[in-house]
Amino acid sequence: MSNNKFKVEFTLKQHTPIIHFQSDQVGATLRATELKPKFDRFLINYVCKNDKKQYQEYLIDKDKNALNYKVKIEQDISKREEIPEKGTLFFGNMKPKDITVQEWEKKKKRFKTNNSLFKIEFLSFDVKMKEVIEKYFEAFLANTNFGTRQSKGYGSFYLIDKKTKQIIPFNKELIPYKVYSFKTNDWQYDIGLLYQFLRQGINLPRSGNPFYTKPVIFAYAKSKNWQWDKKTIKQVYFNNQLENQLEEHTPSDILEYASNQKYLLRDIFGLSSSQEWKSYDKTIEKMGLKEEEKNGQKIVSIQRFKSPVIFKVVENVVYFWANNTVDEVLGEEFNIKAGKGNESLNLSFPKEFSFNDFFDFAFKKLNLSTHIDSNFHDVNEYSTLVSIFEKIKVKK
Repeated sequence: MSNNKFKVEFTLKQHTPIIHFQSDQVGATLRATELKPKFDRFLINYVCKNDKKQYQEYLIDKDKNALNYKVKIEQDISKREEIPEKGTLFFGNMKPKDITVQEWEKKKKRFKTNNSLFKIEFLSFDVKMKEVIEKYFEAFLANTNFGTRQSKGYGSFYLIDKKTKQIIPFNKELIPYKVYSFKTNDWQYDIGLLYQFLRQGINLPRSGNPFYTKPVIFAYAKSKNWQWDKKTIKQVYFNNQLENQLEEHTPSDILEYASNQKYLLRDIFGLSSSQEWKSYDKTIEKMGLKEEEKNGQKIVSIQRFKSPVIFKVVENVVYFWANNTVDEVLGEEFNIKAGKGNESLNLSFPKEFSFNDFFDFAFKKLNLSTHIDSNFHDVNEYSTLVSIFEKIKVKK
């Protein structure tokens, strides 16, 4: 770190590839134009929010909420790699039908990785601003990734000049959620498997080696006496298919369990207004019912909602947590349609939901050996999930 009165310097290491929108350009990895706005928001939301006078003093551009410092990132020599179609958490490299292979080669995204250490420099003539940067930049990096699919661990950078080399959780006074971690030898596979297991369950109908498990959020909902939203949608739009499934798969609590408390549940992990149900040959559309007025026009206030669950990879450790953005959608109601029919279904998110409580249920109360049918205990996915759950630790 520099001793210059107005300059702060850190040495960074890249831990996971970044999926970069300029992946065809030499040296394009971490960008100051992405980092500074994110760091500005972090400082404004978690440091300046209780001191308006201090916040005003730090501003250099009130219209853009830009803070009074500059960022310079040392030019790196990054390696460009093709993104495999399988084995990653990124599915955005499918070639559109209406462009040529040559055009797609220019447009598609690639991994960018810098295997060398590189420096980042902050310059501010405000001494207090410099002190804030020194104090909080590590906390910012510890909880931030960059580029595309950053919530799933891509674009992870961290400080190299920390003796412990351990990622730090947020200060409790700033953000009151828990940080979980586990060691890994294949972070992309492990994150993909864990996230799918938590959110939607896993169904791999492979010949001779199938694997199936209900999602953890279903078991959690059942413990709260909430009906699984997928069953609720089936009851309205696909009741005949549901009846056939009940006959074919008995007993099956994910199909049988019923309650008068019916909520949107999978979408707590991230809402998309459109979802393909391929086995039913239908598109499920979700439209928020709450409207707000902007520029004289009424628009739906919630159309998409990013997953609150964030993964950060440093060395061979996966850290994950859920931020508090889920509070933005709790209690909100949506109209759900399946194709062009007259049927209608309104479902809302629960009014209360705590990811801390959900994770405690998942990693302390859920019994994997009974939650996952014994027919699948010899499958690799089962042993991997058991291993991940045994390794998971929590920093309070």
